[in-house]
Amino acid sequence: MSKKILLIIGILVVVGIAVFFIFFSKPASEPDGSGTGFSIRNFLPFGKSDNTGTTTETISAEENWQGGNASNSATSEAGRPIPRLRKLSSEPVAGAVVFNIGTTSIVRFVEKGTGNVYEASSNSNAIQRLTNTTIPKIIRAFWLPNGSGFLAQTLLSESEIIETNFVKLNKNNASTTSESLTPFNTTISKLPTDIKEIAIKPDSTKIFYYTVNGSSSWFTANPDGTGATLIMSHPLTEWLPKWVSNNEIIMQVKGSSETVSYNYSLDISTKTLKKLGVNFTGISSKTNTLAEKCIQSKDKNPILFCAVPNQLPKGNYPDVWYKGLVATEDYITKIDLSNDIFYNIADLSSISNEQIDVVDISLSPDETHLIFRNKIDGFLWMLRIGE
Repeated sequence: MSKKILLIIGILVVVGIAVFFIFFSKPASEPDGSGTGFSIRNFLPFGKSDNTGTTTETISAEENWQGGNASNSATSEAGRPIPRLRKLSSEPVAGAVVFNIGTTSIVRFVEKGTGNVYEASSNSNAIQRLTNTTIPKIIRAFWLPNGSGFLAQTLLSESEIIETNFVKLNKNNASTTSESLTPFNTTISKLPTDIKEIAIKPDSTKIFYYTVNGSSSWFTANPDGTGATLIMSHPLTEWLPKWVSNNEIIMQVKGSSETVSYNYSLDISTKTLKKLGVNFTGISSKTNTLAEKCIQSKDKNPILFCAVPNQLPKGNYPDVWYKGLVATEDYITKIDLSNDIFYNIADLSSISNEQIDVVDISLSPDETHLIFRNKIDGFLWMLRIGE
């Protein structure tokens, strides 16, 4: 077995340990809510181990953020406090991305109802509207990691057929920008109908998707859908893909509390599929996310940032959570698996005075900020990790 496959298996084992930790343990908190660390070895399931239209629109933080501890804040360029935890959207969000320009974390997101794109940054309380292109009723948006565009999925009227379009953001030239223009216009390209899942190459140059017609057909293409190439077909039709490196995509069979979830490594250069040696029951896992509540640090040590429920309602997981039958109330934890300790980062409900059930969590490239949606209402939040 190659070193690469062994590394992937190792990461999956780490994530498997984390899921057990998330759903079956809770750390003690110090009075100030700061991280309190203690060993997680006693919680391991296997015992102990040694080893684009109008003028630029801005919305103040007060209009977009409810509650919070203003004393625990940074300062904006205008000298105003920036809350550590901020609600960035005033409407449900279909998808978001966080990237860095220098030391500033930039967040771009698209509203579900309108398809308008907005931008926030870590050094300002303002929310800037970037486009006014109307794309109604987006159910999901998959952003390119560099923030240059996104794949918008919508449902055809009175049907369950999914349409996918690539929405590219084009910067308006300063010489042509007037009060009638937003900073960006858009170019929209149509992709094949009824794409089930999408994964995006880390450098934003390619996408992977699959369609189903009896069996699942797997394709790679440019983000706008051109240059599509059939990689292979497979009899199984429910997959969760994650593009992890230049030519490698991790394919996970969607799992439930009643079935075993298998993981495979797909090499798109050789068009080969290899089964990985870790299987899960009742867990939805990927190499860098876990039940959409964990994100892995790029640190060489195995470090995860996870949203951990304060209490876990009864039910068969992850089925009841995916179906929306239960909602959790989460706090953010940093899990250092190298040293077998974890730290409380933020009690989200205590800071916001809202119930926040974290989903679609992402980490800024410089690892200073987390963004996530509240599964309950679809609103987007941003958390500064450091104090």
